[in-house]
Amino acid sequence: MNERYSRQIAFYGIGEHGQRKLGGARAAIVGLGALGTAAADRLCRAGISYLRLIDDDEVELSNIQRQSLYTMADVGSKKAETSAARLREINPEIKIEPLVTRLTKAGDEMISGVDLVLDCTDNAAARYLINETCHRFGLPWVHGAAAGSGGAVFAIVPGGACFRCLYPDTVAASSGGTAETYGMLNTLTAIVGALEANEALKIILGKPVCGLLMLDVWNGVFEYIDARRDPDCPVCGGIR
Repeated sequence: MNERYSRQIAFYGIGEHGQRKLGGARAAIVGLGALGTAAADRLCRAGISYLRLIDDDEVELSNIQRQSLYTMADVGSKKAETSAARLREINPEIKIEPLVTRLTKAGDEMISGVDLVLDCTDNAAARYLINETCHRFGLPWVHGAAAGSGGAVFAIVPGGACFRCLYPDTVAASSGGTAETYGMLNTLTAIVGALEANEALKIILGKPVCGLLMLDVWNGVFEYIDARRDPDCPVCGGIR
């Protein structure tokens, strides 16, 4: 096996067999902000064979504080393309496909041909759309959120609880805070993005933990919440 991954292979949870599985996996990341750049960096270094990067935003000066794949020279550039170029420098062995667009209801092809999706967006509408699209494709996905010092990570697999099961009230979910309203610790986004990547690795290796992890890094609080499927869920409960 490649010396690049020798320390990862030495880990009991991965080994040579697990590394081969990672080397055949394909993932899409929706959103290349603070969470997306952190998650993409980890998955790229871990040897995922293919990453599709979906984002239509440009790098802004305020992003540099926490979005780890960008530098001052990148301000004004497209996030998906800039992330792809940086990741190719980190690991030229994997395929990176940037898509300068945003996920839409008509954009199913954006997540076709992948094994899982990472939600690194910053709004509820995008998360509900990812949830519905992944359910339709039968794809697992990982939700991540962060604002202020608090965050959440939720691994979602077919047959288990979906995002709508946990957050049935779309109005309430859409009223949450953002980086603009609550501020943002860059330590938080690094942790949440890494945890999303960690859950993605576990899904690929067949070892997902399908619950909601809530954390507050400033106050040192980590709480795991069991996620139960809602039989009346309009997405995964059999109601269309």
